[in-house]
Amino acid sequence: MGDGGRGHVARRVCARVGCGAAVKKPTAKYCSVRCCAIDPERHERLRAQARRTSARPLTMARQLSLNATFDAEAQLAQLCQGREDAPAGMSRLAAS
Repeated sequence: MGDGGRGHVARRVCARVGCGAAVKKPTAKYCSVRCCAIDPERHERLRAQARRTSARPLTMARQLSLNATFDAEAQLAQLCQGREDAPAGMSRLAAS
């Protein structure tokens, strides 16, 4: 009675064609990492998914405007306006 009160759980079989081994965990599809890695149906499913996602355009592509002019030097000068190069307490050391 070590099933934790869940009742009878049917053992699942590995999803790879040709493998009849039992799956070790209730949420797993394959009996091992090796079976998952060599499953040709899984590889084809992943390839098809990659083709579908790469063909889809980016959702925000039309809304982004990247041709704005940006002058970093002018913005930096504006931020530094009114500031001293050396703090007031260090000004006598900077003059030497």
